[in-house]
Amino acid sequence: MASENGLGTSLLSNGSRAKTRNAFASSASVVLAVLLVLLAVFTKYTEKHQGDDDVQRYYTWYLHVAIMIFVGFGFLMTFLKHYSYSALGLNFFCSCIVILEALLVVGAVQQMWVEGHRKIWLDLPLMIDAAFCAGAAMITFGAVLGKVSPSQLMYLLILEVPLYAVNQHLVVDKLKALDVGGSITIHAFGAYYGLAASMVLSTAGSGVEHRKNGASYTSDMTAMIGTIFLWLFWPSFNGALASDPAALMPEAGGGQRQFLCVMNTILALLGSSIAAFASSSAFSGKFNMVHIQNATVAGGVAIGSAANLNFTPAGAVGVGVLAGVLSTAGLRQLTPAMERRFGLRDTCGVHNLHGLPGLLGGIVAAVVSWTSYGSNKGVMLAGHQQALHQGIAAVLTLTIAIVGGVVAATAVKVLTPKTQKLKSEHMFDDGQWWDIEQEDDTEPVL
Repeated sequence: MASENGLGTSLLSNGSRAKTRNAFASSASVVLAVLLVLLAVFTKYTEKHQGDDDVQRYYTWYLHVAIMIFVGFGFLMTFLKHYSYSALGLNFFCSCIVILEALLVVGAVQQMWVEGHRKIWLDLPLMIDAAFCAGAAMITFGAVLGKVSPSQLMYLLILEVPLYAVNQHLVVDKLKALDVGGSITIHAFGAYYGLAASMVLSTAGSGVEHRKNGASYTSDMTAMIGTIFLWLFWPSFNGALASDPAALMPEAGGGQRQFLCVMNTILALLGSSIAAFASSSAFSGKFNMVHIQNATVAGGVAIGSAANLNFTPAGAVGVGVLAGVLSTAGLRQLTPAMERRFGLRDTCGVHNLHGLPGLLGGIVAAVVSWTSYGSNKGVMLAGHQQALHQGIAAVLTLTIAIVGGVVAATAVKVLTPKTQKLKSEHMFDDGQWWDIEQEDDTEPVL
């Protein structure tokens, strides 16, 4: 029997717990075996990007992106007072699965489908791209946090990767949309795929009314660690692939493009942070930790699509301010309204940190491409139609994410055995999945 605070022994009977454990172990083993076979058959190390200069160019950026995925997103989701082990642990596990799968799927789309290669050549730029895919998947995780079993989560994210790869190809390669920091293809895609999946997989009683769907003083502090790591490394996230030599063309402004990614993102984050504190105080009368954990970094999301564009520093700060206010207002007003009226249960509020700011990022890129075409024409691959292409890219991403999320979640729901489905009383609780040592508060006998 579990302790009253949900952090004791498992809530399942011993028989059910054994079935659940064995089902997850079997599923994970099969997935890993398939990935190993595919890696053995279809991948080789690249014959390019192997020099010390290439490693120095890319590895630091990869490391910064990985820190965001494994530390930033992981700790940000520890705000649930009884679900911190799962937030960190499943973030870790699923990110590893998604990165391996993305090396295959994103690599196949970019190199085999588009370029006609017979093998996937693994290099550090592709590894960064795979980490970006994991970022989209962890955003999805935030929407269903605490409401699905580990097996359901794994399958949901595995099904997301091919959709992510195809959408990225259509938006970046076909439409030539601006999205260096992934406002559209990473943040908006991951958020709306997750929200659509949450509509299908969430059950009655899994919303804000659930007694374990809440934070404590300590869990809010650990979540703030995630916010700080995200805030510090977001300029690297937006600028990582701007280091690609292919992007350093004279007509695109040369190496200046990565400089712009970093500077625009820092300024946008400063703007969103100040706006988050101000708007949180205005809305609530006091600072709200949920607002501060999320809205302070919304500027990094909103500047992503336009991060490599040359516009004014004041404009970058302004984008951050808009994102900070939008995110705070969404957390304060929109999320409760959507749950109340439509039954949309968004555990982490990804709609307000990633969805809406991601769409705002697409709009910002469209506006800048229209108002500052002359100083950015080298990266405007769609020419004077760039703004139109940004709009089409956003609509296409929403369509693929929402339809794909519904279909994938329906498949997961239908095909998941009963032992892997959560009842309401088992949600938002680590005791279901983890061996947890009970704390002994008694004084030692001397």
